[in-house]
Amino acid sequence: MDMKTIFRPKVWYIICGAMALFGGIENNINASTWAESAWGEAGVNDQSLAMEVLFGTFMIGFGAMSLTSAFVLEGTAQGKFAVFNGGVMMAFFLLMFVMLNSTGYNMPGVAFLIPPFIFLGALSYSGYLHMSDEPSTEA
Repeated sequence: MDMKTIFRPKVWYIICGAMALFGGIENNINASTWAESAWGEAGVNDQSLAMEVLFGTFMIGFGAMSLTSAFVLEGTAQGKFAVFNGGVMMAFFLLMFVMLNSTGYNMPGVAFLIPPFIFLGALSYSGYLHMSDEPSTEA
């Protein structure tokens, strides 16, 4: 099995999209728990809850965009978008990690970045391998 077979953008978009969608929904359902772990019990207020809900909503949007990209785009367009989409999302997680730590937000730690970087890296790599693919003409 070659790398182009393992790393297909559609598959990695579905994986990343499903994880983001479920993670975002979970973040919204458990916003108060996330806010308490980030700010401490005394720091849970409307603003900290809104921030957690906003992050969950963002992740739901990313999940929906990823699933849409898996089923609407194909060929060169899907490959190119996967490269840049994965890169932008990795930059988002890195910036979020750095910036939130500077605000007193208690991040789970560097290990928190490993799963998103693995999956988004696979998405970007799959796009790189398929950037010059032509759309399928099969019915």
